[in-house]
Amino acid sequence: MNIEFKDLYIGDLKIQVPIIQGGMGVRVSNSSLASAVSSQGALGVIAAVGLGEEVENNELSYPQRSCVSFTESIRQARLKTKNPFGVNIMCVLTNYEDLVNVAQNESVDVIISGAGLPLRLPSLIKNKKTKLIPIVSSARAASIICNTWQRRYKRLPDALIVEGPLAGGHLGYSLAELEDKENFSLENIIQKVITVARGFEAAG
Repeated sequence: MNIEFKDLYIGDLKIQVPIIQGGMGVRVSNSSLASAVSSQGALGVIAAVGLGEEVENNELSYPQRSCVSFTESIRQARLKTKNPFGVNIMCVLTNYEDLVNVAQNESVDVIISGAGLPLRLPSLIKNKKTKLIPIVSSARAASIICNTWQRRYKRLPDALIVEGPLAGGHLGYSLAELEDKENFSLENIIQKVITVARGFEAAG
């Protein structure tokens, strides 16, 4: 059975297959996986966490080795695919700003950022062509990010990724919320996030 997908547009960035590969850390979502996904028309993603072990240089600190390896991963992916790909950088990382700087210097197409609220992300990016996509788990998180970005930086996220309580990874749910499947279903959360996003669109 052939399934036809509509193209996904993130601003002026066209993704032929509307699928964004998850950012699985510690060298799972590496350059090989990301480039393979992107070569099939979806959006491959390189995870920035846990890359320091790939660099054998004891003169460098682990955060420095992570940046070296991250740079090499991005360049390797670019050699393997002509299509757009992104990176996932978690807010909680101690070298978050350094990793974002690597992504900017390498002119990546998309930066996805979660595991916290990436409130300062726009201030770290000078290349306006790079798409910035926060990961949110609630309408409140989406509202805080949009309000902060609009007020401080005169811009809004290019897209939002919504993760529900059944998603893996670093989620902002309490045990009670995880057990409240009716009010905290992905479908309900998405509708609330869409309402928030439309409010900012209407405001210009």
